[in-house]
Amino acid sequence: MKKLTLTAIAVASAFAASANAAEVYKADNLALSLGGRVEARSEFSDQGKDNQLKDKQKQDDISRMRLNLEAKTQINDDVHARGFFEKEFRKDGDADNDTRYLYVGIGTDNTELQYGKTDGSLGLITDYTDILNTYGSEASSKSVTADRADNQLLYVGTYGDLTVKANVNGGGATVDDVTTGNSVAIDKGYGVAASYDFGMLKAGAGYAKETHDGTAKDSDNLLVGLGADVTDELYLGALYVGGSQFGKDFQGYELAGSYDFTDKLTLASTFTSADFDQEKEDRNTATVDLGYQFTNYFLTYAGVSKKFTQDEELKGMVGAKVTF
Repeated sequence: MKKLTLTAIAVASAFAASANAAEVYKADNLALSLGGRVEARSEFSDQGKDNQLKDKQKQDDISRMRLNLEAKTQINDDVHARGFFEKEFRKDGDADNDTRYLYVGIGTDNTELQYGKTDGSLGLITDYTDILNTYGSEASSKSVTADRADNQLLYVGTYGDLTVKANVNGGGATVDDVTTGNSVAIDKGYGVAASYDFGMLKAGAGYAKETHDGTAKDSDNLLVGLGADVTDELYLGALYVGGSQFGKDFQGYELAGSYDFTDKLTLASTFTSADFDQEKEDRNTATVDLGYQFTNYFLTYAGVSKKFTQDEELKGMVGAKVTF
């Protein structure tokens, strides 16, 4: 899966219900589209050095389903209004079910302003290395408002080969303070990111900051990404990350690569390294994943991930995904 054939995908994900979404209803000036995925996934883990988890089940069913609905109407020939909703369902019931998106957007073919529960800005940059079907995207340590959050205003725009995102968050949602383990409320957040497609090479950068109520310290992220379609089959990506989580400084990087053996079979791999103020929190992880795309709607995959720090956990996943 070469996720970074690139800027067009980032924009499409912001503007459209799903790559395979089907129009299920059309009235005079209203179109309803339905999309989603059903994923059967099994995960295996040796729990590494974490003695408290040694007795946990080493194989688990982590299957999930996502369902999304988009309603779109034209205000005039150039401007549309769009409502989008997506929810994730897991086998364990309501506790694990998650409303991923719930927003209304107004825009044109190339720009859109959204409000509700929607993306932050930094996904535009983490997509340079977030190319796996199984694990990955572990280096960035993005704050909630930089990733996806409610009470969020997001602007997405494309200007030729340049794509930009900017978000402002009004706060109110609760997050876990990684320094204390307590839940704290977000005060406010903001972020901005830009990505430019030079042809074979793509480059981007982004910054986000999040403040919290009470005595909880701020979080911020600085990301720089590079991606290259070296050949039609080979993609290479790199991501630099720096910032702080609730006042705890970190910096790191992620390297990614994928190779299409055929139009159906793809091998991908990432290596992640992140250094924190306290050495025991450092992260070094290598992941390899293999995917086979039977049709545009059916994918199977398998992946293995190994931590070289913390608990040194070794885990693997096999899965099958039907999209619609």
